[in-house]
Amino acid sequence: MLPKASDHLDSERMDDVVKMNQFLESDLRMAIVEVICIEELARMLVRAVHEGDSERAENAIRDIRKSHNELNRLRENKRKFSDAMKIMEQSQFPTELIEKLERMF
Repeated sequence: MLPKASDHLDSERMDDVVKMNQFLESDLRMAIVEVICIEELARMLVRAVHEGDSERAENAIRDIRKSHNELNRLRENKRKFSDAMKIMEQSQFPTELIEKLERMF
C-alpha cells in the first residue's frame, strides 16, 4: 500500500522529506518512499480513529511499523558502511582487514 513517490524529487524536497545524511545515497529514494508512506498511513490512522474503525486503525499501525522497520534497516546500512570504511582506513594489512570485516558482518 505504498503511495507513489515522484520520480523527479529535487534535492531540496528530498531534504525536506528526510535528512539525507542518515542513508546511503543508493538507499535514499527508498527511504523517501517509506517516509511518505508513513505520513500517508498516519493520516489514514487518524481518520480511522475518528471514524471508530478499529480494524483500519490496526492495519495502519501495522503498516507504519513495517515502514519504520524498513527505515531502520536502511539507516543500519549506512552505519555498517561507515564502520566498514573506518576499519579499512585503520587496517594495515589485507588479512587484518578481512578478519575485521568478517567479524562485523
